[in-house]
Amino acid sequence: MVGIIEIAKDVAGKAKVSQKAAESVIRETLKDIVKNVDRGQKVRLAGFGIFSRRKTKARKAKNPRTKAIINVPVKNKFHFSASGSVKYK
Repeated sequence: MVGIIEIAKDVAGKAKVSQKAAESVIRETLKDIVKNVDRGQKVRLAGFGIFSRRKTKARKAKNPRTKAIINVPVKNKFHFSASGSVKYK
């Protein structure tokens, strides 16, 4: 699995900046994406995809251990929809 540090190394080499600077930019970009999505905005990165929040409906589910029926509340899930150029490579 590749993490932020590995991506920052690659970006730093291509952008000719320090790895620390590249990592900082990546982390701040991700924070801004989450912040805007939490405000109810959709964040579209052309050629990559769209970040948004989607509400799930309340529902009933069964606890697999006890077999008891439980109520699952409405959730506001983080969602990513990849663009076609990412999906079909």
